[in-house]
Amino acid sequence: MGKYDDTSERYAYTSALIKDLKASGGRLERGRVTIHVPEQSGFCWGVDRALAMIDDALREIPGRRVWLLNQIIHNPIVNRDLKARGVHFLRGPFADGDGSFDQLNATDVAVVPAFSAEVEDLQELERRAIPVVDTTCPWVIKPHRRTERYVKDGYTTVIHGTAGHDETLASCSLIRHLGGHYLIVHDLVETELLCAHLRGERSLAHFAEDFAGKCSPGFDPAQHLQRIGMINQTTMLATESREVAARVAAAMRERDGEQVAESFRDFDTICRATQDNQDSFLAVLARTELDLLIVVGGFDSSNTKNLARIGDDAGIPSYHIERPEDLTATTIRHRRRKTGEIVVDENWLPAGTVQIGMTAGASTPDTIFGAVVERVLAAAN
Repeated sequence: MGKYDDTSERYAYTSALIKDLKASGGRLERGRVTIHVPEQSGFCWGVDRALAMIDDALREIPGRRVWLLNQIIHNPIVNRDLKARGVHFLRGPFADGDGSFDQLNATDVAVVPAFSAEVEDLQELERRAIPVVDTTCPWVIKPHRRTERYVKDGYTTVIHGTAGHDETLASCSLIRHLGGHYLIVHDLVETELLCAHLRGERSLAHFAEDFAGKCSPGFDPAQHLQRIGMINQTTMLATESREVAARVAAAMRERDGEQVAESFRDFDTICRATQDNQDSFLAVLARTELDLLIVVGGFDSSNTKNLARIGDDAGIPSYHIERPEDLTATTIRHRRRKTGEIVVDENWLPAGTVQIGMTAGASTPDTIFGAVVERVLAAAN
């Protein structure tokens, strides 16, 4: 399908280097550098499917404008590529115009991103009779189906996710539309706050402050924390999601005793590709003594951030970069995981023989990943 072209910023999405590297056991030794790549990394099936659906739409409806409601995935290179091919964006960093549906008409086609969309947007498209191509990942539909059951049975949905993330916005919109309530916890710190409320150790008067902007309108903790059902944003760190659920379950059990079977439900909605990428990366860390880690993917990509977190948690110097140009022989431009800052560090590559672990997020094309591997090898020469 071609190769990476850093002058036009157009990317094809396959890489012979990455394909061969994975087929040969994920180990590439060249000079003083040895690179270790997990068996599972990069593009997932859902992303492939979403991009194929857009390709089909562009081919089958020539002459009609195609509008993405927002980024198709959290990879700016892929989104720029789509924009260069004539796809319009309604909202987000690549938006054309003011973000209003008034820009669209019945001769256009709207594309729902892989993250899904808010119910209000889908209703507006239907009202305007605008045809829709729905690329929502089937793994994202899974928590939607679970929340429908929670609302029907009178449970508040607790989401382990990131407030404001496209997928979580869609889930929250669905819950509101169904007449239910939700609460978002992002990490174990927020989980402990929730558990303190459940155990009665923290006054409900503090609830609005503790979870500002992270719960449904009209949320009444005295009422809406009585019955809880849990889901995960599909791209979170799986080990943390399990810990979040375990801590909430323990707090509910402490409060409700044997009645917890009626007041608490849990359902793992982590995406299988996200889980596989994380497990494969952990396997590399377990079998190899690494000097540093490089994770490739969009700076806004949740699953990529969580891959970078695995390295940080293991105490290995870890760099989350977005594109090949972020690397030179002496400098590396990367995102600091804890602060979100984009910084440039010098002397990132240690002297002597170096063992480097490398992986890519589920929204990262293999061609980008392959170009980064080539940059790393060049930097070591």
